[in-house]
Amino acid sequence: PRARCPPPSSVAMFRPGPALRAATLVVLVAVAAAQIATDTAPTSRADPDTPRLRERFAQRSASCTACQRAVCHLDENMLPKVFDERGKVERLASGTSSDFGRFGGIVETSVSGMCGAQPIAAEPATRKACEKLLEQHEEQLVEKWYATAVSESFDSETNMNWLLCSESEGVAKVCPDELATLDVPSLVRLETRRRWDQTRARNDEARRRSENKNTPPRGNPQRKAQLFGQDGIKRDPKDTRDTAPKRMTQRPISRPPVGSGGLEHFVSSDFAKRAIGGKGQAGDADATDVLVYFAFPRRNPFKHAAALDTFQVVSNTVAKTTRVNKKREKAKGGAAKSNSNSRGPPRGSKPTVVFAVLDAERNEVPHPWGASVDGPSVVLYPAGNKEKPRLLPFRDNGNGRDSGSDNPTDAPAPADVLALLQKRAGRFETRDAAGVCFVQMDQHLLQGGNRDKFQLENDEL
Repeated sequence: PRARCPPPSSVAMFRPGPALRAATLVVLVAVAAAQIATDTAPTSRADPDTPRLRERFAQRSASCTACQRAVCHLDENMLPKVFDERGKVERLASGTSSDFGRFGGIVETSVSGMCGAQPIAAEPATRKACEKLLEQHEEQLVEKWYATAVSESFDSETNMNWLLCSESEGVAKVCPDELATLDVPSLVRLETRRRWDQTRARNDEARRRSENKNTPPRGNPQRKAQLFGQDGIKRDPKDTRDTAPKRMTQRPISRPPVGSGGLEHFVSSDFAKRAIGGKGQAGDADATDVLVYFAFPRRNPFKHAAALDTFQVVSNTVAKTTRVNKKREKAKGGAAKSNSNSRGPPRGSKPTVVFAVLDAERNEVPHPWGASVDGPSVVLYPAGNKEKPRLLPFRDNGNGRDSGSDNPTDAPAPADVLALLQKRAGRFETRDAAGVCFVQMDQHLLQGGNRDKFQLENDEL
């Protein structure tokens, strides 16, 4: 007889196969990952380079700029250092408290110095905002960065822009949430695009100004001057300012007779000719030691009076010594015949040293000779070595700059001036005359005794 199949059981047991179990596990993992993603900080995945977002990014505040640039700087420079140290520790299978202390040291050092990063330090407003941010939230910033650097896995990424800068949940609360959702690559991309837009705008402006140049109109010279500046660029007729400022200078002042002991007075227009000389300059300044006192008589009247008195005393003493030497040479027959001018060398002779005064409040010193002159100064331009001037500091400041005081005793004494000439003058005659004056001058006068009267006037005021 034919075999019959047994009747089905009343209870059917369902046993899923391996493929079905694997699919179920994948679905559960995906759901868990989605739940975790919704609980963490948002990140930007869409393309951030849109006109609206670029406009918002360009209009952000200095505080927001500082915060986001600090995030980019620390993400690109600090995190790799910490991750590298963590990798060394994991390879050695250690993980002691000293290792975590090393991580914390890297984080603290990097956060405290983040305002020195070039993108932040290059802009004063951004740098000040960064310093204020550190002053108010440094501990919180270190805590957030430490937690991210130490606990974050190498494959994951935390949006530090959101945790630190967002207005809703950030530590500093300085950036709108729309900008705080951007991750570091998006921030870097927008920064690069912003710099490119700024460069293109400057180039377009320069091109526009260049295209506006054309031939000045013929006719009335005054109208021509109103429409075109010295650079040839057309401007608003109502704007009468000249684009090229004129050099401030007085009228030239005639020099005293050679060897008379009188002080010369330089002005801006003849300073290079009379003090520097050289190629293209008439005169004999390049072979003469020139000592110039850059005066500020209205700012420092008592100090100016004392310095001027020192200059006059030294100039008279050197001139007298030079006349005595000339007479001795003439008596010995070693000098050529001269005229009867008993006050100084023969007519047409060249001076070996010149003492000059320039009113720096009324005359602009030509560049580069006046680059360091911002207060009363005495400068020696040695003969044959004009490119290396020597500064004689005033006694109130070691670098010769104006300290703001008006004390007559701060001005150089005759001993200071003679010592400078004896050591640094370019001509032997100048050094010799300075040494003779140093020995023969009265000690009270040598140390600036004449300044006592100016000190008394200053004390009375």
